[in-house]
Amino acid sequence: MRCFSYIGVALICLGIHSCYKEELLPVHEEMVFELEVSPEMQEFIYTSRDSSYVIDEPGTKLTLNQETLDLDEIKTRGHNALNYRRKSYTVHLNQSVTLSGINNGETRQLSRFKLLAMAMDYTYIEERIGFGLLEQYDLMPLFYRYVELRINGSSQGIYLLVEDPEEYYRKQGSEYILRRGYYNGIEDSRYKPSLYQIPRDSYESRFLSLYEALPTLHGEELYEFLIQRVDLEQYFRKMGLDYLLKNGDYTDEVFFYALIDQDQIRFRIIPWDYDDLFSSNPHEVGRTWGTGHLFGDRYYPTRQDILDEIGTRPIFSIEDDLDYIIAMDPYLYHRYQECLAAMLQDLDAEDLDMLFELVRFELLPYYYRPEIISQSGFDQQETSYKLWEQNMEEKKNLLKNRLITMKEELNDIQP
Repeated sequence: MRCFSYIGVALICLGIHSCYKEELLPVHEEMVFELEVSPEMQEFIYTSRDSSYVIDEPGTKLTLNQETLDLDEIKTRGHNALNYRRKSYTVHLNQSVTLSGINNGETRQLSRFKLLAMAMDYTYIEERIGFGLLEQYDLMPLFYRYVELRINGSSQGIYLLVEDPEEYYRKQGSEYILRRGYYNGIEDSRYKPSLYQIPRDSYESRFLSLYEALPTLHGEELYEFLIQRVDLEQYFRKMGLDYLLKNGDYTDEVFFYALIDQDQIRFRIIPWDYDDLFSSNPHEVGRTWGTGHLFGDRYYPTRQDILDEIGTRPIFSIEDDLDYIIAMDPYLYHRYQECLAAMLQDLDAEDLDMLFELVRFELLPYYYRPEIISQSGFDQQETSYKLWEQNMEEKKNLLKNRLITMKEELNDIQP
């Protein structure tokens, strides 16, 4: 398990709170991306809505801290961000660039990454908090950090840079990665045979067999079948953190990448797009589409309808059939409980305090620059230093209270 004891913590513990009196500002390496385009393209980016596109006009240039990058392609990404002036982007370079982390001194050579605008997160903390907890439990291997984006010298505000999962999986020796879709399918996939030369169909059928077994196998037999095909303990940890974080968007927000284990295909996961945390309801509430159909027509008009089906089990979403059967099969659910109890032994209020201190350290320099924070006026909701402080405290207390409740509910479970 990775802990939160990064280099930046020393500075935080020794006096970062004096920053609030403007006596001292935390210092970390600035990372500023600047996109240079024509005035017409800049205006189009600002005014376009609900339309994805590649920015490929002649003269397009991307720099990092004034160093020109060898740009292959930059295009808009995501659905929600397209409805705002501040767009999110996918960046492909023709060669790798060295990027450094803020707190832990880590560097990563990347040629593909995302620049996430976080336009629906009014204080820019939710994905970062989610990623921090995922990283602690070996669920977030991707590089990420806050950066500033400018277009033609004008600040576009705070962005979260995240390594492209499709670049990461290849570095792990994997030939195949997929993004899970609704109704137990595959939304998208990438296949690049290298070492094993396993046919693409073999990877796909191996993944789909997970769902084919759900209605026919039960108990320990189903558990053994699943664990041979997917890192189920890892998947359990994700479910536990999704419950703690109240992750509202679910089924299609996870990648599965294939590794070869004892000559057999076995999948590991990379959670993705943690932009709907601290939700009142999971994605399936009130929706007539998207919920898995292997166990009948499952429709949940309200959160209470879900609770009527699964009771008080610490599972936030049952949108996907795999999560549904983990909740409903007694043997699978017991194994999930054991995993969750073990997780919670290694997480306490002090860990959450440290995580939020790290987030504060990373974001504070941006909140002291009005030209950056003013860009939030183009988001779903405008932010401010005061709103940020309030939201940080609110979310920290929420997680602490949920953690206490989860530990009480699992008190009798021996990991």
